[in-house]
Amino acid sequence: MKQITKYILALLLIVYLTGCIKDTGNYEYLDPKQVAPVLISGIDETYSAISLEKLVIDPKLGGDEAQYDYVWYAYPAAIVGTQCDTLGKTKKLDYSVSLLSGTYSLIFRATDKVNKTSVYKKTTLTVSSIFGIGYYINKYENSRTDIDFIDRFGVVNKNILKQINGEDLPGKPIRSTYEVNRYFYNVINPDGTKTRVAFKPAIMVCTDEDMRIYHGENMKLLKKWDEAFLEKPAVKKPQGVWATTMGYMLMNNNSVCFVNNNGSNVGEFGYPYPVNNMKLNPTVSVMSSSAMVYDDIAGELAGYYVTTYAPVKNAVIKASPLTLGPVGQAYFTNCDLIYMGTQAYQATSAGRSYVIVKNRGTNVYYLWQIGTGNIQYGYIYDYGAGGLVIPSNFGVTTGKVFALKGGASTALNTVIYYSTGDNKVHYYNPSNQTEKRDLITIPAGEEITYIEHCFDNYYKINTFVVLSNKNGNWILRTYDMVGATPEVVLPENATYNGTGLAKNLIYRHANTSITY
Repeated sequence: MKQITKYILALLLIVYLTGCIKDTGNYEYLDPKQVAPVLISGIDETYSAISLEKLVIDPKLGGDEAQYDYVWYAYPAAIVGTQCDTLGKTKKLDYSVSLLSGTYSLIFRATDKVNKTSVYKKTTLTVSSIFGIGYYINKYENSRTDIDFIDRFGVVNKNILKQINGEDLPGKPIRSTYEVNRYFYNVINPDGTKTRVAFKPAIMVCTDEDMRIYHGENMKLLKKWDEAFLEKPAVKKPQGVWATTMGYMLMNNNSVCFVNNNGSNVGEFGYPYPVNNMKLNPTVSVMSSSAMVYDDIAGELAGYYVTTYAPVKNAVIKASPLTLGPVGQAYFTNCDLIYMGTQAYQATSAGRSYVIVKNRGTNVYYLWQIGTGNIQYGYIYDYGAGGLVIPSNFGVTTGKVFALKGGASTALNTVIYYSTGDNKVHYYNPSNQTEKRDLITIPAGEEITYIEHCFDNYYKINTFVVLSNKNGNWILRTYDMVGATPEVVLPENATYNGTGLAKNLIYRHANTSITY
């Protein structure tokens, strides 16, 4: 048997060698362009689209276009590993845009039905909703709060909450906030089961009497106050709502609560966190899942993290974040809060928080630069200002309306814009301890109620806005800015008007992920 096996193997080896000897090596190598589909034209490098409107792209290919299979798909450009959405399977894309607002990689692929070779074309698709680009003016009129929306064409759309949902909110506006994809909520089906809706954009609107949650794409009402809590608070006294990069935080009746999305409180604010005899100032700075608050009684900072139930009051030695060392005491105490705000420097991230306080004993004003993100590790971290003394004659110490320059995150690399509530805007530069007065002057009789530097490096947005009130009406002015320093181009670029007294605004554009 072994002899037969050896004979068969030997015979196969001879056949194989004979084949190799006769193989002349005369292969025909074809240029891929001769066998793969060839894209001639018809696909641009970038596209912009509006939700619910048509996106039509009709590329041209070489050869017989009927011999190819086609597919169009998209995935979020900034998120690796995300599942693709198939938009079409014909050469001509004729798509009613249902993607959420954001920036996507849009892929076109044509595959030869016979030899299975393909051609790909990658382009960028920016999607925004009808409400995705523009100014949301929070205003008070006839004892109610509503939003006037200035769209991308400069049209003032009045009272959109009432127009879309049939009613506005009671009370005076406090603030609104927006986050692009961190709102989860449950929908009750007819059979009583629950369906979880995940990663939706939401706008929360807060007044001194109410708070409601709206869909960030179409402004449809999602939840009223009674539906917005795991357990409805015994006292209804809303003081503000803030979006974080992981959810939302609400201050109500001198306590804070979070929408966590990971526990039982999906789409609902959880139980209030203890305040330990603090009186919380309604000025809050947020980042990630942390919130920095101010205790008006002790006159010092405190922090909350979404999974840390007790407030944080520890400070740390000035050092790098890798060598944190607790010192067991607050940076300062017995101070009055003048200003606290978070510096935005990218689309999805917050920079450092700037805090101006006045020592009650010495009447000296200080500027601190604080790392809000370290609260999750149990620390309130000084980024290096170390309590910079502000000259007593500087107008920033009497400011009532403030804004920070966006676009940077290094130590003291900012300016603080301010107004005393009259018709002028000034700025304070802590890096060289200077002020520039009368940066902007609007007509006499107008009272400035809100200012903001609207900044995004990717889309080259660099605009300063001034919102004011006069005789029961609001006025919004926008200004172009140039250079790394805060150079405002005068006069204003555009002016918008509406009825009612404005409190503040949200500015959204195609790259806005969160408003702080």
